[in-house]
Amino acid sequence: MSDALPAESAPPPADPSRAALDAFVAAFPDGVMAADVLFGEPTAILQREHVKAAARWLRDQAGFQLLRSITCVDFLAADPRFQIVYHVASLPDSMLSGDADPGAGVYRTLRIKVPVPADSPVIDTVTDIYPTADWLEREVWDLFGIEFAGHPDLRRILLPEDFDGHPLRKDAPLRYEDVQFTFNYDAVAAAKPRAHE
Repeated sequence: MSDALPAESAPPPADPSRAALDAFVAAFPDGVMAADVLFGEPTAILQREHVKAAARWLRDQAGFQLLRSITCVDFLAADPRFQIVYHVASLPDSMLSGDADPGAGVYRTLRIKVPVPADSPVIDTVTDIYPTADWLEREVWDLFGIEFAGHPDLRRILLPEDFDGHPLRKDAPLRYEDVQFTFNYDAVAAAKPRAHE
C-alpha cells in the first residue's frame, strides 16, 4: 500500500453552454425572469415580448445557428398556462465544414422557456430569424393552439384542416379506441367508423 498522496486533480473545464447562458442573461436583464442549469441543460425563462429580439441575438451575437426544436408544455391549472420551449445549438466550425474529427470545436446548447397565458395564447414568430421555425411553429399551433403572430403560413400540419380543437391541450377530450385482438376482432371492426357505399 502506498503512502503517496493522490495527485491534485485539475479543475473541470468551464462549460461553454453555461457561459452562453450567462451572456444571454446579461444581454436581456429586463426580459430574463430566471436562469439556471436544469437537468444538465442551460435554461432561461424569458418574457414573451422579448422572444424576437432574443432569437436574433442568439443567432447573430452568440452564434447559435440552429433552432433544434420548438415545443409547448401545458400546465393546465397554472397561470400562465403554457410554456413555449426553444432549443438552440451552436455547431462548431469543424462540424459545419465537414471535418471528420468530432472533437474539433465546441458544441453548445441553450434552452429558452417562454410563458404564455391561456387568455392570450399568442407569441411572435421567429421564422424570419430561424427558417426551421416554420414547420415547428405550425406543429405547436396544430397540437396546442398557440398562435405565432407574423407566421407566413400558420395552418395545421399533422391533423386535417377540419379537426376540431388541439389534442395535446390537457383539457382536450380523450378519444379512445379498443385494441383489436383475435377474440374481439369482429366487435372492434363493427364499431369503427367507415365510409359507406
